[in-house]
Amino acid sequence: MIIVERIDSGADLDTLVEEINTASWDEANDLAVYDAGALRAYLELDGTVFLACHELSDGARTLLGIASGRLEMKPYGGERWLYVDEVDVRIDQRRKGAGSALMNRMFATARAAGCTEVWLGTEVDNVAANALYRSLDPDEIAQVVGYTWALD
Repeated sequence: MIIVERIDSGADLDTLVEEINTASWDEANDLAVYDAGALRAYLELDGTVFLACHELSDGARTLLGIASGRLEMKPYGGERWLYVDEVDVRIDQRRKGAGSALMNRMFATARAAGCTEVWLGTEVDNVAANALYRSLDPDEIAQVVGYTWALD
């Protein structure tokens, strides 16, 4: 059985961080090393959504993936939306439905918060992510250009 839980700052973050840091991730996931203090500070920010997906089988609990996002409001019209920042599924746990389960929980979280849309972006060459997101029947698939600035 697959379960997706919304994690808050009162959760057992030490255990979750250990699960995340010892899991097998690929380059597309590009995960940095997590620590419980930084995760707790992140979770205490208003509008933060952090999900953990586990498989429960024969009394064992296995981390399949994690996802994070932010509930936001547009500065006009008062529309709320959810920006999905990361959806990461362990490379050795793929094809079990974790990505879909995480995204469906994001959709449910957005609906419950009164959001009118969910937005996310991924790299064009991330074949697995693009296949997942297309399978969820998006209203629009746009090509965008992303810019980053390293602030020293």
